Amino acid sequence: MIQDLENLIKLQEIDLRIKEQEIAKEQYPATVLDLEKQIKKTESIRAAVQNKLDQLTNGIKDIDDQTAKARDSLSKSQERLNTIKTNREYDAVHKEIEAQKSLLGSSEGRKKSLESDIEKQKNVLEEAKNIFTKTKEELQPQIDELNAKIGSIDSNIAQITRERELVSPLVSKHTQRTYDSIRSKRKNGRVVSLVNSSKICSVCSVILRPQLLNEVRRGSKIILCETCGSMLIWDEQHG
Repeated sequence: MIQDLENLIKLQEIDLRIKEQEIAKEQYPATVLDLEKQIKKTESIRAAVQNKLDQLTNGIKDIDDQTAKARDSLSKSQERLNTIKTNREYDAVHKEIEAQKSLLGSSEGRKKSLESDIEKQKNVLEEAKNIFTKTKEELQPQIDELNAKIGSIDSNIAQITRERELVSPLVSKHTQRTYDSIRSKRKNGRVVSLVNSSKICSVCSVILRPQLLNEVRRGSKIILCETCGSMLIWDEQHG
């Protein structure tokens, strides 16, 4: 019976390795997606800052266009003064000139304000670029590594399964039926509880009764934990 239980320990170790790969197959893609979202978030912020800078720059262009038109209109209005024959026309042209000069003055103020905003936005953009670059440099290697692991999971499982096929026949059918029945109900795949001088079940951490502990130490039959139902096996290495 002891040899049977020793083989069962080997089988549990193999199954836990398979379970680890299966969990990784579920979790790694989600982790990759999360890391990619972090990179995209910093890229979106950088793009938004760049867009704001483009808008400010276009604002300068619009002011320059308006200023050019105002200056052209001012020049034409001033030329018209030489051809005016009535006071009424003279007053009207003077109002045009004053309005054009006022527009040029306000345009100059708006342009200076925009130029100041542009310089500030350039600093913000530089910071956003640095954050994006740093984030990508930190996270992209993790993404690449996880993708590489994802690509090898199926082959890893297949290799470990071949190991299982060599060990499984060494476990008695009765022992394996009990093991498989418990394993099918557990998400973490842990069925075997190695017990040593600490006198506790390594699965549920409950202290075992002295009588039960002695039966486990003898290893003459399958003993289940009275609390969690795990298969209790004495750990010779750490007993």
